[in-house]
Amino acid sequence: MCKKILFYVAIIVLLVVFIYQSIASCCSVYAQEPEIKYKQQLGSKGSENGQFRTPHSLAVDPFGNIYVGDTGNKRIEKFYPNGTYQASWGSAGSNNGQFLGLHDVTVDPEGKFVYSLELNNHRVQKFDSNGKFITKWGFNGTGGRDVQRSPHQIAVNSMGIVYLTDRNGNQILKFFPNGTFMETIGSKGAGPGQFDGPHGIAIDSGNDNVYVTDMKNHRVQVFDSNDSFIRQWGSFGNSTGQFSKTAPGIALDIKTTIMSTL
Repeated sequence: MCKKILFYVAIIVLLVVFIYQSIASCCSVYAQEPEIKYKQQLGSKGSENGQFRTPHSLAVDPFGNIYVGDTGNKRIEKFYPNGTYQASWGSAGSNNGQFLGLHDVTVDPEGKFVYSLELNNHRVQKFDSNGKFITKWGFNGTGGRDVQRSPHQIAVNSMGIVYLTDRNGNQILKFFPNGTFMETIGSKGAGPGQFDGPHGIAIDSGNDNVYVTDMKNHRVQVFDSNDSFIRQWGSFGNSTGQFSKTAPGIALDIKTTIMSTL
């Protein structure tokens, strides 16, 4: 009888230990997962201050100010870090400070300048952080395809050098801060440093490494500040680290955690 009681007690103890370890392990796993919570939103549909019509791009400066490319309203809107409307500039047209086909907006690492990229006007415009027009430039004289260039996204490094992804030319275009053309990076292909539909681009402000989404090659490529290929990741598929569709956008946080959009 005693042996039978001891046997059941042992079974109960083992079950308790097993359940405790399972719960502890579960809690440990979930504790390591990043907690993502909804924080806030800004904007609504319309044309008034703080409203949007088909917003297409967004940038945040070092001070937390938010810049939105309000494509449908042909303007850039600026918000305080808490989402309160601050200012806007732009209208429909091809003159300085106007927009047609506003596709991307970015801010330099110091938050001094705002850059816009337009598909229809086929140009880059540069403004100060309050929206005052500074300069503009197109893509003639960039070699090869020139007027067939089709830049889609824009990024700026710590030296003020401007990078554009050119989907038609399968290259990266580089410009000095004043808009003077510097050089191109890459060519069409699937090898390291080559592209097939480059689209998203982001630059690590710490070391000026350049991250590019190479859409049709289903990968991300990384280059150093001297334009040398460093590494790549991604392939076609549905598994972790793969891309089943094109990856048009990419962003880096302050710790250089990479986030891409499908």
